[in-house]
Amino acid sequence: MKRSARKGRAGVAGASGQALVPALLFLLIGCIGLYVAFNSFQMTSAKIKLQNTADAAAYSAAVLQARDYNFSAYTNRAMIANQVTAAQVVALKSWIDELDATYSLSEVDNTVNVIADHPAQWSTPKQIGKADIAPVRATLDALLPTVARNIGSLNRALSDAQANYHAAVFTAVPDATDAIAQLNQPDTHVTAGYFTSPRNTAQLAAWNSYTATVIPAGTLGQDDFADVVTNAATLDGFVKNRDSVRSVAPNFQQLNDSANKICGGGSSFTINVTHDGGTQLRNDKSGWQSIDASTAHLRISCLGPIESEAGYGGSANGNITNYMTHPPFAAWQDWQGYGGYFNFGYTGSSRPGWQVPDAMAEQFREGPGPSLDPSNGGLLPYQEVNGVQLAAQAPRITIEVTRNSDTLVKTIGLQGGGRMQVVTNAAGGAMRALSSANAYFVRPDETSLSNSIIGGLMHADQWARADHHTEYPSLFSPYWQATLAPVSAAEREAAQANQIPAEVQVQKR
Repeated sequence: MKRSARKGRAGVAGASGQALVPALLFLLIGCIGLYVAFNSFQMTSAKIKLQNTADAAAYSAAVLQARDYNFSAYTNRAMIANQVTAAQVVALKSWIDELDATYSLSEVDNTVNVIADHPAQWSTPKQIGKADIAPVRATLDALLPTVARNIGSLNRALSDAQANYHAAVFTAVPDATDAIAQLNQPDTHVTAGYFTSPRNTAQLAAWNSYTATVIPAGTLGQDDFADVVTNAATLDGFVKNRDSVRSVAPNFQQLNDSANKICGGGSSFTINVTHDGGTQLRNDKSGWQSIDASTAHLRISCLGPIESEAGYGGSANGNITNYMTHPPFAAWQDWQGYGGYFNFGYTGSSRPGWQVPDAMAEQFREGPGPSLDPSNGGLLPYQEVNGVQLAAQAPRITIEVTRNSDTLVKTIGLQGGGRMQVVTNAAGGAMRALSSANAYFVRPDETSLSNSIIGGLMHADQWARADHHTEYPSLFSPYWQATLAPVSAAEREAAQANQIPAEVQVQKR
């Protein structure tokens, strides 16, 4: 029985040893599968990383594009504010000169001295007013020309800055996107020369022509910048229309006397002074011009009403050599400013240059005097969207990112050989990825979800217009952002044609 037990145990041991062979086969197959899966994962991961890198590079280019447009919007707004200041400076200079003139000797004083029984009632307050206004005029005469020139120089600097920034963006895109690509993945780079290559010519041309430099000064007709500057909501009341009645307390420009020595007993002699004035942007947008004039309304009981020039003044900036169309005869076009302004604030006539006060016409014939800012007056060049753009998207920017094939598999020892060798099959020894992006303008009415056209914006109340209208793209509002965009089929075909030789493509077909 002992012998039988030993034989049984020997039979069992022989059977268990036979399982080792299939186990080793399964282990070998598993290792091969793991090897293939591991290297496939590396290839897939490399493709995903490369596409992410391309997206980052393209998005960075769109950010530059959006910043360019926003910078133009901010500088345009700054120049608009400065143009309003320039108009105010010109208005102040004209107003103070005219005010000083009305307190100076004029033909009205000669009339008062001859006709009024008590001329001191007129002359004494005028002398007091002249003394009061003298230090004010001296201060403004010293200050305003300097302010005008500084404002003009600042506007010139802003105009040049936005033009230079716009040009620099095109230069910066290749280097900036390449730097972003390498920061995301050091062994990648933007395809050399891609941005300026024939493949990208149409896109580059579209981007380059999307905006334009507008030179308004010296041209007639409508202009966006001029429209904003001369808008009634932009200019204050003092600039647009300075009409007033000067015959108020402290009675410096009024008279209530008798004229008995001329008209006999019970006569009366009164004087009231009215003032008209305003500032206009010239029709050719080359400068601001102001006129202020006062008219003395005399009423003598035995002679009737008489009007006389009490004083006038004017001021301008920009080139004033062509102040009038046909000097010294003022054509109606000369009385008309840009944006529907005419007669320099005088509202007594509905036609330019028609029946304006004599004092105003006299100042117009004399001209505005030396320009406060001859070099930079008028509207300066600015950037604006070319034409009327109803679509919110700016032109797309497509970036191609390249990664050499020898950097794709990091586990060099597992590349294998023969039939087991890992092959990238990358055309031209490199893997490439395309990505597109663009800037877009968004300022919809986000005050209610039902009116939303772009989705829920954070702080929507700060985006929406007061009139709840949707605003179209322009370079006057800094509401440009960046977004990724689909790559077109034509760009993919062009990339494939550039990567794979034509004869190979024909063989594949």
